Amino acid sequence: MSAAPPGPSTGADEDFFRRLKVLVVEDSAEMRRLLVALLETMGVTRIVVARDGGKGLAAFAAERPDIIVTDGAMTPMDGYEMTRAIRASASGDGANPDVPILMISGHVGRAEVTHARDQGVTDYLAKPLSAEMLYEAIVAAVSKPIHFVEKPGYRGPSPKRSLDAKRG
Repeated sequence: MSAAPPGPSTGADEDFFRRLKVLVVEDSAEMRRLLVALLETMGVTRIVVARDGGKGLAAFAAERPDIIVTDGAMTPMDGYEMTRAIRASASGDGANPDVPILMISGHVGRAEVTHARDQGVTDYLAKPLSAEMLYEAIVAAVSKPIHFVEKPGYRGPSPKRSLDAKRG
């Protein structure tokens, strides 16, 4: 499959996506298949899949992904808890605690989006997810890193930054 065409403002090409290692953390088998298919269409060949936040956390440490795409609501560990644990992890193990984390959720109320931001999520994407929305979010997250802050009990993107659910 060929990669999605570069967007007018992204300049992303096939090599950009071919170099990425993406961790997909999603409890729904159908959604996992969809995300993998979308990523493959973009040209991503290194895709690691986990079924919940606990397995995602283990995969993060073992696989050292360049970006994480996760669902919010999962059991036994959800995407919010996983994000908080990743942000709190030490970079001495080789995995990057500043890795961009894209959360996908059907819950797009202000409280849910704010909670995701406060756990350290880089961007919040509303379901149903479009290929274009995922493409643009990945390019933005990887090519335009955001500033991280550290304070007692929190490490991640500035909790004061504005974050809105992106809709496709």
